[in-house]
Amino acid sequence: MEARFFAPGTIAPVTSEEPFPTDPALEVGRSGALHDPPLEPRDEAVFLLTAAAEIEHALMVQYLYAAYSVHVAGPNGDELQRVRRLLVQIAREEMGHLATVQNLLHLVGGPLNLGRDRAPYGSEIYPFRFRLEPVTRGSLAKYVTAESPRELPGEMSPEDRALVVKLRDDAAAANDGNPVNHVGPIFARLAELFGDTPDSLADADFRTGTGARQADRDDWGYAPLSPADGSPLLIGSFTGTDVSALRQAARTAVQEIGDQGEGFDLPPAGTSPTPTESHFERFFDVYKRVSRLFDEGDPVTWPVATDPNTTPGTPTNRGRSPADRLGAAAEELAAGGRITEPRARAWAQLFNLRYRMLLGQLAHFLRLDGELYRTASGPQQGDRTARGLLLLGTFDEMRHLEKIAGKLVQLPKDAGGTVHAGPPFELPYTLQLPDGEPARWRMHLDASRASTRLVTSRLAPEADPFLTDLVGRDIRAQEVLAALAAGAEIPATGLPTGFAKAVTILQEAVRGFRVGGRHGNFWAGRTRDQFVTTPVPPIDVPPVALDGTGAVVPDPAEAPLIERLTATDARARMPRFRPPVPVARIGYLQQWIRDGAPDDDPPGRVGVTVEPDPADETTAPAEVLSFAADIVGLFRDSDRDSMSFAFDLHRFEDVRDHADEILARVADGSMPCDGPWPAGRVELFRRWIDDGRLP
Repeated sequence: MEARFFAPGTIAPVTSEEPFPTDPALEVGRSGALHDPPLEPRDEAVFLLTAAAEIEHALMVQYLYAAYSVHVAGPNGDELQRVRRLLVQIAREEMGHLATVQNLLHLVGGPLNLGRDRAPYGSEIYPFRFRLEPVTRGSLAKYVTAESPRELPGEMSPEDRALVVKLRDDAAAANDGNPVNHVGPIFARLAELFGDTPDSLADADFRTGTGARQADRDDWGYAPLSPADGSPLLIGSFTGTDVSALRQAARTAVQEIGDQGEGFDLPPAGTSPTPTESHFERFFDVYKRVSRLFDEGDPVTWPVATDPNTTPGTPTNRGRSPADRLGAAAEELAAGGRITEPRARAWAQLFNLRYRMLLGQLAHFLRLDGELYRTASGPQQGDRTARGLLLLGTFDEMRHLEKIAGKLVQLPKDAGGTVHAGPPFELPYTLQLPDGEPARWRMHLDASRASTRLVTSRLAPEADPFLTDLVGRDIRAQEVLAALAAGAEIPATGLPTGFAKAVTILQEAVRGFRVGGRHGNFWAGRTRDQFVTTPVPPIDVPPVALDGTGAVVPDPAEAPLIERLTATDARARMPRFRPPVPVARIGYLQQWIRDGAPDDDPPGRVGVTVEPDPADETTAPAEVLSFAADIVGLFRDSDRDSMSFAFDLHRFEDVRDHADEILARVADGSMPCDGPWPAGRVELFRRWIDDGRLP
């Protein structure tokens, strides 16, 4: 969005002056109208929500890129993991903001907007120039400054206050010499427009029939591991016919978005008992943590490129006018991040295709209404509807993007180069959806087929378990997409049944992600007989109630699985940190247990598996591996703590003497407890043993 639409001074720079001054330009016009020339209240609300959507989307991907750049390894692995977790959670919260903005656009009858700036240019409405870059002091200074409150709270210590003021200058230097903008006035003006004054939106401007098409916290929500990591996602949805209530809910939502970014409370992030730490506080906390590591000379990130891209480049200037300075500048910006190594380029293109699939499915979801799961009793109870497929498909692509990004940061950008690639987040050729449901499903089918073609033709999927699994999942999904693209219903063969359906419900409840903690994905990788008989910690009883003979007790009320899924206390309910399993799907599980928890036909098959991670890239092996240089860094402080009752993973003699036992555990995936090692890491440990277990 262009700055020419905004009244002068709307997007004011954050300067090193303190407190932050109020720009006189914001005091003029009709009740602070921000569009130039002034618009009708509803039109201005659509305008500002469109701008807010672009800002939230841009911030989300930049924060994700920063998180993916963090290299969690070495003796500071736990600290780096915390940094990465904080960055990912902030990005999640920006996605919650983005969803809320789309819901507000529904509410006022505006067109949805999932766009953002396409390239590393200086959009004047963004807090800072759009740039995908690794974590540095400069990048974090921009994030701290952009999310900082207009006036620094008096409760801040003098040292912290001075540091925040210094970071404003550091942020400008990291922003190509341009001050970081403060976009709070956009949300402040939206709060005015959703107020109840003569200059606010009229009652007739509210569309009370759009609630069924909006994203809802019960479907999209996420709560972080602990209050120190952030807050549950703010996903405001606006349903009902009471315009006064809708108006107040909308006003509250935009105020909460602003507060989550700029809020301040004491004590500082990480120590408060309530989940109220703002983005400003958490970025400030991350800045301090990363600065300490930089001061100590420790590596923090992979050596990833800034603004990685898959553009083809301009080998010559033939046909370009000497006056085409914009084109020349664009080529100069793209050249530094262009990925040319063939395999890295193919992985980057795969990332872009999956990013396209995510945005397309999310946009489609927001244009459909109706139930997500079949509610009527019977064999189809709990089955996904077409809208439910879009919901779960969007989460699938979030998971895929995280895994592919983890691969890209390990790959060289250029053949033989030392700079690594990174996830390019390049937008597709269009974000528009075609008219008609069959055409929309055909769009998803085409993108899925393009991904399969890319993997099979350029990436040797047989060499990587993640790619093999991805192609298999895509081919199965394409059967469903093809039917919907033809105007038919979801084919019966496209949905699981029996035991496979029961465990798929559990896997989809965690959105397909690997679960940490003691019990992990206890339903995955098991046959029916293994599932109903394996004790699950921490409750240490089988999830399905059995009698003395091992037969299933046909009363779901006695099944620990149902008890945990329906617990009223969120701390005891499964899944933790995610929305509860929908009632329709609980109903299917209850009936499955009443029927004796029957197996599939044919029996004895594994019901569902956890998606594997991409294979780690192997680095050039040293002449001889040593414990100090190559092995001790594989074990995090948390790994050491969990095994301290038996031996010390940071002590050479202990690891040497227990190496075979450790190898067996990491090879079968039972250690570490929060997720298996990638194959490359297991192989590195095995090679150290073969090299003689040297110190």
